Amino acid sequence: MPRRLPPLLLLLLSLAGCAFVTPRFPQNIQADFAREDMRKLSTPTLELYYPARLRPSALRIAARVEDCVERLRLLTKSPRKRPRVLAYLTGADFNNAYVTPDYSSIPQQMVLPSHMSLELFNLLGFGPAELGEVGCHEAVHYVQMQQTDGLWGVVNTITGGLFQPNSLTESWFLEGLATYYEGRLGKSQGRPHSPVWRGFFEASNAALGGDFHGGYLSPEHRRMDPFGGNYLTGSYFVAWLAERYGEDRLWRLVEKQGETLIPPVAVTLRFNSVFGRTIGQLFDQFSQELAAKQQRRERPGTQQVLAPQVGYFARLAASPADGAIATVDVGREEVSRLTVRERDGSLRFSRSLTQFLPARRWLSTHPLNMSGLSFTADGRFLFLTVSDIDSLGNNVSRVWQADARTGEVVKTWEGIEGLGGGVTPDGRAYVFVHVAGDTSNLHRLDLATGERTPLTHFEGRLSLGPPAVSSDGRIVFSRLTEHGWNLALLETDGSVRALTEDVHYNYAPRWLDAGRIVFLREHEGRWQAHLLDLASSELSRITDAPHLVMDVAPLSGSDVVFLNRDGFDFSLDRAPLTPVAAPEAVAQAPSPAPAPAVATSKASAPYQGHELNILSDVPYSPLERFFLPELRAPYVYALPDADDTNRLVGYAGVALAGQDRLGFHQYALLVEADTKLREPSLSFSYGTALTAPWYTSLSAVRIAQADRRDLQAALSTSRVFWNTPVSFSLLALRRDWYSTSRHPNVHTSLIGPEASVSYLASEGTSYGGTQRGLGLSLGAGVYPLAFANTEPFADLRAEATAYLPGLPLLKRDNLQLTATARYLPNAPEGLLQVGGIAFGSPFVLRREGPEDTRTLPLRLQPGTSFSESLRGYEDFALSARNALIASARYRYRIIFDYGWTSFLWLGPSFFISQLDLEAFGSFARTDLRDNHRAAGGAVFLHTTFGQSVGVSLFYQYARRFDDGLGDLHLVGFSL
Repeated sequence: MPRRLPPLLLLLLSLAGCAFVTPRFPQNIQADFAREDMRKLSTPTLELYYPARLRPSALRIAARVEDCVERLRLLTKSPRKRPRVLAYLTGADFNNAYVTPDYSSIPQQMVLPSHMSLELFNLLGFGPAELGEVGCHEAVHYVQMQQTDGLWGVVNTITGGLFQPNSLTESWFLEGLATYYEGRLGKSQGRPHSPVWRGFFEASNAALGGDFHGGYLSPEHRRMDPFGGNYLTGSYFVAWLAERYGEDRLWRLVEKQGETLIPPVAVTLRFNSVFGRTIGQLFDQFSQELAAKQQRRERPGTQQVLAPQVGYFARLAASPADGAIATVDVGREEVSRLTVRERDGSLRFSRSLTQFLPARRWLSTHPLNMSGLSFTADGRFLFLTVSDIDSLGNNVSRVWQADARTGEVVKTWEGIEGLGGGVTPDGRAYVFVHVAGDTSNLHRLDLATGERTPLTHFEGRLSLGPPAVSSDGRIVFSRLTEHGWNLALLETDGSVRALTEDVHYNYAPRWLDAGRIVFLREHEGRWQAHLLDLASSELSRITDAPHLVMDVAPLSGSDVVFLNRDGFDFSLDRAPLTPVAAPEAVAQAPSPAPAPAVATSKASAPYQGHELNILSDVPYSPLERFFLPELRAPYVYALPDADDTNRLVGYAGVALAGQDRLGFHQYALLVEADTKLREPSLSFSYGTALTAPWYTSLSAVRIAQADRRDLQAALSTSRVFWNTPVSFSLLALRRDWYSTSRHPNVHTSLIGPEASVSYLASEGTSYGGTQRGLGLSLGAGVYPLAFANTEPFADLRAEATAYLPGLPLLKRDNLQLTATARYLPNAPEGLLQVGGIAFGSPFVLRREGPEDTRTLPLRLQPGTSFSESLRGYEDFALSARNALIASARYRYRIIFDYGWTSFLWLGPSFFISQLDLEAFGSFARTDLRDNHRAAGGAVFLHTTFGQSVGVSLFYQYARRFDDGLGDLHLVGFSL
């Protein structure tokens, strides 16, 4: 007689029970859909939901995405006809795009914005308007996930969709495959064609000498910031696999993964069956070839280092007046800062830009979100554009004016829709790239009045790069043409003429004088600084940096300064304006494109346009598919009886969940009965996004157990203001204990409203964690109906947390101070539990300490608890009505960032990120009379399996000074 269920059945049952309601989209996207006039576009390949006002953009984006999907499906060689791609286009500005796999109550779907507003995407080979190309990256994910066959294909067909095995292929392969193909689907765009992407990888390869280990494929390896090893190393590894073994094998692997029963197990062996080698063997071969082909490149003698380390990412500008050099930079041990140096590289100031108190003026300070750094002609002020978030969570750009002597931000301009550019030399205006839909134009912001004036009137899909304004009012800028990024000049009469028209990624121009500009241009696959004479069209290369030049800026007419990629970081370098190669004429026709690394396939054939076969384009029906459940999972199984292991208990149930296509209405129903209990268990939930940005839900649950029956209901609504969550709820609980020999018949209930708000402002580093921060949280509940034969009571809670840097000279440590006050006026004596709660919900494998003797009468157990954790008292609970708790924790991190491609050959990848050494102290005063003190230390080893499941092993020792408890030893792990 079986005592255990097979793992597959356990997984199936756990998924079948996941009938839930949850917001289908992020808050800002859901609010956009609720406010817009939405339409549905259907083609043979695609279903696209989009705002009516964005129809021209939607048609252009849909045509490119459909083309990419059809190209990719040629590679899968799957005989099955796959469902149409379910896609959404939103006008919300969120600088992201994503695909969610089919999982239980949520169907597979692709979400795209109508444009981007970060210059980062220009650097990565796209542009603010290139959402069709971004959609091609997401199409790879979508097509890959759809390759679900075998048993899971049958299960998904029956249940409406539970699980797609390819979603558990490791992140390096998922993102590496998508990044590899985003530049090989008919157009030479995206990261594989970006000199920034190549420069980052080439510099890291040079620093390691090709000696990569499996951990460099992990998104957690911090030396690969800011792009992540899964994207950067993963894309190069996948490209190598395609070049060495052929791209057909990539899709054979996808096919095998889609048929497997337990996809996280033996991934490396599936690689072995397809490629003839395990992942580890393949990656070792890849690393060896990198080392063998590597050509050592050094800085030329004319390239001078002004600052050897300006972080893993930075942006730069130079003052035309005094040669001051400004960077916004961030490091693994340094927070984001605005730094200004003198012409010789000596430090003028370095200032953190983070604000901590509520009502702060901005949240974002990371240089990835910044563009358009430029000085006024007199050098007094620095201007830049920062992409921040608004109260809904949308990205919103604002212009900053900072004092170049102190770094103080003296003024900001809100509501800039787009990315940065340059301040006019007279300091009266700022010219920026305005993005509307998938169209970019240059706009002029009057700094005195705030008035915005269009300077160009382009239509259709067009991407522009940040402009620079000359002393006579001409504006030079980059635009994305059919050949790639090229330079153009906006004359004072409004006419636009091309300065370059080739495939050399011409970008980021800045004026040297009235007749010359310096800019970035690809040479031998690397961005180098170039000088262009506008009168003669003569082009000169002025740098020969080893791997990558970024943000080149003229320095007082004789030199240029720039960011130089060196290993895993940038340095600040200077070079003379002297050409390092013979001048040449600007090419006005495309240069021959380099041969592709792999043989062309049908998927990589040149893009000739794509015409949509529109089957319908109709207004959205608010209840579309609402009555057809996304999840419909009946199940039957049996388990041994806990009271009598020789007897089986049979279970049967059904899980249903459904929603309309835009997630305005959602429901979930779960019914389960077993052969041991008299009554079934039932739960029902309904959620609505019609109140967006608030998400409102109603739930009712009836749970039957051997000794009791629970009735629970809750009405709640919540949203996030900027990054501060706020929630309100009405809770109703009733528990009926059945009369048995162990306890009498008891009934208890609890009904009342609750509210909470939580605020956090912080700055930190990837190696040191949070360095400075302020956290505040408030919660309250009032219960007019509480328990049996007791009076109404309230529950009030406040907490304040401060984060501080640790010891001087150490940059990988921090100090956290927390104070908590919890007060339950008029509550029954001892209702509040202090302690007895494991931190981080760990699994304790061994505990040495006294037994917990706290008991709570059944009449005070309605199905929820009132509790506070207390460090050092994880094993012992105290009873109270109110509590004041103070704690301090010092943490030092030892960074490993090392990994393997598989764990003992059968398991997924294994990554060790860091070892945390902690010292802590805690103090609690309960009911204003009893003290409870503890101090101790802990060690945590943080690891990750499969690039997705974090497992921390820990040991903690605590010395208790009160309550006669003595020492506590805990050993365990947490997920």
